[in-house]
Amino acid sequence: MIRILAGLALVILAGCQVDQPVAARTTPAGQCRATPVFEAAPLNACAPGPRVSLAIVGDVLLHWQLQQLGYARDFRHVWAQAAPFIEGADIAIANLEGPVAPGLTRAGAKLRDPGPVWGSDVYTGFPTFNYHPKILADLKAGGFDLVTTANNHSMDRGARGADLTLAELSRAGLPSVGMIRGGAARDFVLRRQTPAGTLSFIACSFSTNGLPDPERQVLMCYRDKAELLSMVRREGADPKVAGVIVLPHWGVEYNNSPNAQQRALAQDLVGAGATAVVGTHPHVAQPFQVVAGPQGATPVVYSTGNFIAVQDHMGAMALLDLCPGSDGRLVTHQAGWIAMQMRFSPTAYWLDVAPAGSSGVRGAAAQEMARIAPGFSAQPQCR
Repeated sequence: MIRILAGLALVILAGCQVDQPVAARTTPAGQCRATPVFEAAPLNACAPGPRVSLAIVGDVLLHWQLQQLGYARDFRHVWAQAAPFIEGADIAIANLEGPVAPGLTRAGAKLRDPGPVWGSDVYTGFPTFNYHPKILADLKAGGFDLVTTANNHSMDRGARGADLTLAELSRAGLPSVGMIRGGAARDFVLRRQTPAGTLSFIACSFSTNGLPDPERQVLMCYRDKAELLSMVRREGADPKVAGVIVLPHWGVEYNNSPNAQQRALAQDLVGAGATAVVGTHPHVAQPFQVVAGPQGATPVVYSTGNFIAVQDHMGAMALLDLCPGSDGRLVTHQAGWIAMQMRFSPTAYWLDVAPAGSSGVRGAAAQEMARIAPGFSAQPQCR
């Protein structure tokens, strides 16, 4: 059945549509509210002091079916099984894969906002996305504290769409990192206060799918590499900053292995002082790696895969527990994944988070993650 659904998703992405709209679904039974248990041994020792927990998921990629569903009801019920872990983190992060540009068509015409309705040439899916601001309200209400906006779909509505997206994020009260307004100073660092100190977040993308970025509003991982590394070093050297989290959008789609560019940049980011590196883009999960750096043992998560999308590839939520190190700066104490997978029925889409030890179809995501990132499970033990 999963193979059939995967094939269906590929057909959908090629541009075909089904006749009937997708209905909403109530949360499947067995929602997990247990505390994740880290399989990996602590990466670094903790000095006394407060800690901060991060939950980082992948792409919020709203194909037309998810837009229909989310606009008719809400988007939060799609990720209801993951909600306890998002809401339980001190800082929860997702990648907003596409613009939120009210009234802006694919051709760049500004129309009266049709409201949260897919299919008006304003709110569209693959290959050039645009979402109604409702998704931002649901992300905010669902416990997300910030989103990354640097990705290969950042310019799907051009520079005007990028500016509108940032305006809508500001209106929603949802901080973002990775993209700036046209003409603004090149400040791509977002600082967030936590009980454990100030965290600096930096996000970049490998590409904008060849679409022009005339005002260089998106920080590019490779083209702007020197600038990116300089930001990491600057933030890491600032005594007011306790840690630096880098969130690159990189890699090869549907490939579970990081490429040479990813590996080299990861080493450079850790060497520059990153506390952790957590990537997105491939739509599938990629390995966890521990790299020695100035901040001790530093986790690199090459890809978390998708969060919500009309694709049934296995994905993960990356969990990081940060604590003060011997010099008072934050180090990563624990790191792990919770395996997740989008599931489809003839009437619904939902994100499945199966308890540890699940077998059959429900246990496949955790088994796949154990193969891709062995030794880093934090899959919850649920009743």
